[in-house]
Amino acid sequence: MIIRDARGGPLLRVGNPGQGVHLLFSAPERPYGDDPALDMPVRVKGAWVDVSELVRTLDGDGLVEFFASLAGESSSWSEAVIWKSSEGQLKISAQRSDGRITLTWGMWRTVAESESAWYFETVTSHGGRREMRVFSESFRTLFSARSESVA
Repeated sequence: MIIRDARGGPLLRVGNPGQGVHLLFSAPERPYGDDPALDMPVRVKGAWVDVSELVRTLDGDGLVEFFASLAGESSSWSEAVIWKSSEGQLKISAQRSDGRITLTWGMWRTVAESESAWYFETVTSHGGRREMRVFSESFRTLFSARSESVA
């Protein structure tokens, strides 16, 4: 679901803030001009967690297409389907069971000499193909918001 941040920019919220953990994806930005690198801020919030990471992708690493493939009528998959950002800060694993799709979201903090690494994982459950189409369109909207803010 696309909501607005305090400055009016788009945020994609996954999960319900009143029920456990939710993720907030902000519009990505290009740190190196025309280079394909896209940095997307991701924040995970809940009663016992509040972590953030800058997820680097190369032109989105096919995230929109990943969710579109999960929504596809002709897609049949019984094993986990996995998407991973190019530098590994975010990994999404999808599994289908009883008409629902369970997404496991894993975030890693990149390691610098002055800080320690961490890993966080949470699971969300979704109603199936229709919700995956919504995710696909929502990420497309988020990525296009980046394009509009640069122009």
